[in-house]
Amino acid sequence: MANKQIDCFSTNIKFWKFLGIWPENVHSHYKYYSHLFLATFVYLYWILFSINFIYLPRQLDTWIGEMIFYFTDISCLSKVLTFRLMHDHIAKLLNMLESDIFQPATDEGLKIIADVKKFNVKYWKIMAVVSVTSHFTHIFSPLLAHLISHVKLELPVSRYSFIPEKVKEQVAYPLYFYQTIGMHFLMWYNINIDTFFLAIMMFAISQLEILNLKLRNITSAAKLPRESRADAQVDVQRNDEYYVHKLTECIIHYTEVSKFCELIQNIFSITLFIQFSVASCIICICLFRFTLPAPLDYYIFLATYTFIMVIQIMLPCWFGTRIMDKSYELSMAVYSCDWTARSRRFKTNLRLFVERTNRPLSIIGGLMFTLSLSTFTSIMNSAYSFFTLLRHMQSREG
Repeated sequence: MANKQIDCFSTNIKFWKFLGIWPENVHSHYKYYSHLFLATFVYLYWILFSINFIYLPRQLDTWIGEMIFYFTDISCLSKVLTFRLMHDHIAKLLNMLESDIFQPATDEGLKIIADVKKFNVKYWKIMAVVSVTSHFTHIFSPLLAHLISHVKLELPVSRYSFIPEKVKEQVAYPLYFYQTIGMHFLMWYNINIDTFFLAIMMFAISQLEILNLKLRNITSAAKLPRESRADAQVDVQRNDEYYVHKLTECIIHYTEVSKFCELIQNIFSITLFIQFSVASCIICICLFRFTLPAPLDYYIFLATYTFIMVIQIMLPCWFGTRIMDKSYELSMAVYSCDWTARSRRFKTNLRLFVERTNRPLSIIGGLMFTLSLSTFTSIMNSAYSFFTLLRHMQSREG
């Protein structure tokens, strides 16, 4: 192929390098930049946020606003640590995409890969636009109110209640810009890691679709080399060996796709568990915050933020279901070929392959839940249950 499959990750990789989580093939000084960047805008950011809760007033309304960003910070921290600790595995994942067995040999296969690459680029742009809109709507509101109406400058992310009010007033601008820049970087971490995870799931689906086509056409005479088509008329044994060889290639291809999905699970299992748990809490909190008085710009922020959280868990669950469905369809696709006239060896290999595909491929988060639409439904139900609980607590306080 003239173009690599991983070309669609070029923007992601540029951001990874800038954000200090992708040290591959760069100058040795990059590790110092990476450590400093992460320490300043990820680790210290989370530590200060955590300390803030110790001094925060014990009021439900106050905690709700703080927890939206704190849960996001926890989710982002898990993703950053995943990239730092699993760098070699992620590099292996990219190398597998460029391996010979993952390269399509037909026009249909090339189109499938091209469509996946186009979708990944488009999805990145959509998530970037929505995320940036939500981000700037929230962070610029207190600054504009301060500059225009001369009201007190409110910190956009956390109150930093452990800092005395007099000191906070003196360093209001540095604190504001630190929180703003830090949240901006966290946003780009989320965009470029979430879109990457979704993209590799789509590549897994595309490989299953290509394998489906190969299995359906495995006994097609039009697929034989010219010399084999001539020999097939006079040499049945050689013809059967050819078909067995093509079936073996399909079995090897399926094995590699299975390893690919297993590697995805090994890399992102813990992160998925944290992200899905946190997303449920964030959706619940955002729904509850809608019931409280707030300016219009804050409602815009809540709407876009809730949309992003729902998308972050819905699409992985949707594509997780697609992986299971596509892998199960292989057991049906193989019977679309002319298998009844084939040799006993071919039928034996075919039967073993079908038995294997009867257990569909899947991706499990935290060794607890499968990425599927049923999981998404359960998460949304949990979020709504927590929401009703918060509403009940609010009514009791009132």
